[in-house]
Amino acid sequence: MRSLLKLKYLLPLGVFASFTASYLVPGAGEDQTIRTVLAMVGILFAVIVGFFITDLYSRFEKVRENVSTEVGGLITYYSYVKILEKFDHHEPWVKKQRGIIDDYIKKFVQVEWHEYEKTDMEFQTILNSLQEVKELKTNKEVETYTNLLPVLSSISEARERLIIVGKDKLTKAEWIVILFLASTLIFSLFYLKEATFTSVVFTGALSSIVIVLVLILQDLSDLSFGEETVSFEPYEKVFDVIGKPRYYLKKDIKSGRVKPRAGLEYRTD
Repeated sequence: MRSLLKLKYLLPLGVFASFTASYLVPGAGEDQTIRTVLAMVGILFAVIVGFFITDLYSRFEKVRENVSTEVGGLITYYSYVKILEKFDHHEPWVKKQRGIIDDYIKKFVQVEWHEYEKTDMEFQTILNSLQEVKELKTNKEVETYTNLLPVLSSISEARERLIIVGKDKLTKAEWIVILFLASTLIFSLFYLKEATFTSVVFTGALSSIVIVLVLILQDLSDLSFGEETVSFEPYEKVFDVIGKPRYYLKKDIKSGRVKPRAGLEYRTD
């Protein structure tokens, strides 16, 4: 299941917890050893988190690019399919395409990005269906069918890239390092805190920043960051083009992860 922990939900909670703890938890005051640890850990944390954020955002950009290619390809593919609908002997095949494309997008909604290969069987059904096309009797039919092949090829290539990129998330070992540095950094901040207004504010602010950075990493790693633009909106367009109601999981609606448009018909699992 894609992460339900959203930055927009946890950010206020993290900031509130940081400032509350900063106000309530007494610090030990100045300690040269802890101050040295704070400086070293702060530098390490900044370098490592900065690297991971840059890398994961680049991954998000790749996902968005390939999603655009896949969705654009599916829409183009169905447009060519509709041309063949004008020929009576292709009508049963055209109707089948609408169903198998629908099955493919529904399957995508049910899986995570790191398990995107679970949609292989549904996509293979689309590819295999080309063998069922009836005899092409006119130049227009031949030309249309010929145009279908490179479109499916571009979709297939985009899918392979999405499968690879979707698995490129932070490992457990990387998370251990990040959380260790973050907890050490926060501990050092609170240890050095003094009973002054300025110290309380700065401790709360800096610990909040550490928490926010960790949450940003989580969202980027889970592809929760900007998921509306890569996981829902593009594929909703495919449902619209093939004339099928949009499809959502009940748990996603209940959690507020997706919000079906008011007055628009949709399906659930």
